[in-house]
Amino acid sequence: MRKPIFLVLILMVFSCQSKKSEKTQNAELNTETEIIKPESLVLNDIVVYLSGDNDLALIKLTLIPNGTFDFYMSIYPEPMQDAKPESDIINFNGTWSGNGKTVLLNFAERKKDTLNLNDLFDSNYKEGNEFKVINQNTVEIDYSLGKLNIWGISCLKSGK
Repeated sequence: MRKPIFLVLILMVFSCQSKKSEKTQNAELNTETEIIKPESLVLNDIVVYLSGDNDLALIKLTLIPNGTFDFYMSIYPEPMQDAKPESDIINFNGTWSGNGKTVLLNFAERKKDTLNLNDLFDSNYKEGNEFKVINQNTVEIDYSLGKLNIWGISCLKSGK
């Protein structure tokens, strides 16, 4: 009489464990099949990358919540020039899109090809993967960083 009861108890234990493992496996499968889509970056405030004190230029890259941006750069005159000092001003705009990690800057088409993004976003001055020039009109920047090197000048990110 003991043997049949003992066998029934063993069968009950094994059957309960197999149901438990099926539930665990189903839960794991459901977790693995969830697709997490990256959310696009939505700005509520203007974000500005502004150059610090330097002798070369004033640089300001402004990301506007409506998906556009403005790029302003005033190159300081060289102090040893004999001629009247004039500063060169570069002003461009375009659209941006991105997620919390990266932002694509699409510079507007220009009549004359006066802007070379490889000069502005010079890989010799970048730290890590802070930016990548995609083509003659597009640059990808690492939005998660607090600064960006533009034309070799450190520009700090701030929100307004």
